Amino acid sequence: MIDFLSVALIILILVITTYYLWRKNVKTYRLPPGPKQHLIFGNLLDLIWSTLFNKEPAFMKLAKWSFQHGPLCYLRFFRQRVIVVSDARIAQQLCVGQADKFSERPPGLLLSRVLKDKGIVFNDGPSWKAHRNFLTYEFRKYGFGKRSMEQRIQYVIDDYLNEIGKMEGEVHDPHSNIAIAVYNIIWTVISGDKFNWGDPFLQKLIKNLETNLHAVELTGPHNYVTLLTLGHLIWHNFFRLWRITSTRLYYFKQLISKFKKQQEETTHLEAEDSIILDYLVKLQTSRKSGEVLADFSETQLLWLVSDLFIAGGETTVTTIRWILLCLALYPQIQERVRQEIVETFGRDSTPTYAQRTQLPYTEAFINEVLRLGGVTPGMWRNTSQDATYEDYDIPKDTWVLLHFWAMSNDTNQWQDARTFKPERFLNDQGMFCKNENLLAFSTGRRECPGQGLAQTELFLFTVGILQKFKVALPDGHNNININSGQFGITYTPPPHLLEFTSV
Repeated sequence: MIDFLSVALIILILVITTYYLWRKNVKTYRLPPGPKQHLIFGNLLDLIWSTLFNKEPAFMKLAKWSFQHGPLCYLRFFRQRVIVVSDARIAQQLCVGQADKFSERPPGLLLSRVLKDKGIVFNDGPSWKAHRNFLTYEFRKYGFGKRSMEQRIQYVIDDYLNEIGKMEGEVHDPHSNIAIAVYNIIWTVISGDKFNWGDPFLQKLIKNLETNLHAVELTGPHNYVTLLTLGHLIWHNFFRLWRITSTRLYYFKQLISKFKKQQEETTHLEAEDSIILDYLVKLQTSRKSGEVLADFSETQLLWLVSDLFIAGGETTVTTIRWILLCLALYPQIQERVRQEIVETFGRDSTPTYAQRTQLPYTEAFINEVLRLGGVTPGMWRNTSQDATYEDYDIPKDTWVLLHFWAMSNDTNQWQDARTFKPERFLNDQGMFCKNENLLAFSTGRRECPGQGLAQTELFLFTVGILQKFKVALPDGHNNININSGQFGITYTPPPHLLEFTSV
């Protein structure tokens, strides 16, 4: 009778033989260096161990591997090849110089599976291209930087500042008010309308969006293996995730239905007034002319609006949270930024985004927040064709992680990388200068199409707050390590409370 050990030995021999034959028939590539790989599993077990038992975020483990082995770091998870890119120049050479090969999303990524052919962020193919082109045209048409659009944004920021004024001297978590303002700005930009402050519908929508984001992590082990993906969905209660997503789409369906009803009741609005109206007019025109727009539909509009809220909302909310925390942690820097603003524009005049060049230290401060905060810690690409970089091969269907957090914290590129120092973005004449090692809004064809909106928001929020208020950590709550952010779909600041007082 064959005992258990004999069966196990036979299975092990078969697995090793199969793996050996597979490896023997695989084309040999000149791959970048990386950590030692285990038989069959590659680096997956190390990542699982680090994530589950050492409680080290996957993003941090991937960054450490990259710092140890180079700016192109090769990993393997079972048969899936993965390359971590931690150098901004290399990222641009790949995603801009070889854009045709580095613009897809990995098809096996958890969010890519769930959101296939939906929206824009994790979509691919003709649908993604059509909606990407539509958004790019719309953003250029409305021209972020134009005074009319900035006025829409400023109206919401004024509401936010009024709310902060009502809470003067109170110790509170600033997250909620920031979220209300930012998501209201997004709705204002895409619809031409805005919510009243404290609107219960907006608050329900924000709660849904943030609950959904907390269940997502872009580099955890569950992204690489189907079995782990299923386990992740079970662990996080698949039906709960499905219900959250369905509820979010239901909310957006209500918003768009309300918007359409308002358009039917008014005649003075034209297609120039909002992105949603432009989309609906495009659909209506195609139906009348008999033109087939295979990639455009009211269902896709729901997903597009959802992506704009999630991608454009959460990142901006998180960045403003980092801005306020950094102002509170570094009062001398806060005072220098405020002094520059007040001396240039006073306390009541609102500068335009185009006038930011008159505030070089303010702009340097915001960019240092984007660097050290690293709000979007990384994003995935997939190679659609075989590619090369210098002496290395990057085979077709390799998953490429653009590790933005690692790029912004590499001591080879940034002196005192873990120190908050806005001066690093100033030249010898004290003028702001960009640093090509900072890719806060990604790069290539997947670069954030709403970059102009986000930059305008960050600038106007920073100026508006410092013209009116001093931001401080309350007594007994100042023991905060700025380098202890939390990794997820965004890199969020550690929990904190703030106090605002008029200046």
